[in-house]
Amino acid sequence: MMTKKLFCILSILMVSFLIKTEGKVNMDVDFSNLELMISQEDIKSKIVQLAETIDDEYKDKEIVFLMIMKGAFIFTSDLVREIKTPFSIEAIKCSSYGLRGKERGELTIQGLEKVDLKSKHVIVVDDIYDSGKTLSSVMKEVAKQNPASLKSLILLVKNTERRLKNIDLPDYSLFEIEDKFVVGYGLDYKEYFRGLKGIYSVE
Repeated sequence: MMTKKLFCILSILMVSFLIKTEGKVNMDVDFSNLELMISQEDIKSKIVQLAETIDDEYKDKEIVFLMIMKGAFIFTSDLVREIKTPFSIEAIKCSSYGLRGKERGELTIQGLEKVDLKSKHVIVVDDIYDSGKTLSSVMKEVAKQNPASLKSLILLVKNTERRLKNIDLPDYSLFEIEDKFVVGYGLDYKEYFRGLKGIYSVE
């Protein structure tokens, strides 16, 4: 189980690496005209509000944040710094986009078999809600472990026609955005641009 101190250290190291490496690759998409969609200040404000809500709702409980890597890493890191409620952090990896950015493939979940969530108060954290396939699949698998409670938390909810029918929306979300490809604040294109402090749309 990852301690708060260790997580904060890893957060600093990973964010530093992401910032140093962003943009150092030949792109097949023109990123010269990135459009700022959500500023660093707006993200910070929403996170503070969200942390207060979570602290109120989970009073006298201990939370397990189940973070979906890699996109949710920076978001989770900033969120837990505002959380006063006792918590622990676990990480899993889901993949469906691959290294070609916009192309989807078969969803795989890695690491969940190593995490004990029975009788825990679990919040699944992810960066973006598009079709809903990733979150729905993870929530179903986590539910099999019989947690005491289970909720979902998403940074961005896309307003898209790709959204699957008959599945629940996230319990918590910070922003609803247009159906555009976005990078920054943990979201990437071919593993780059995660270190941008704001969230940018790509035309």
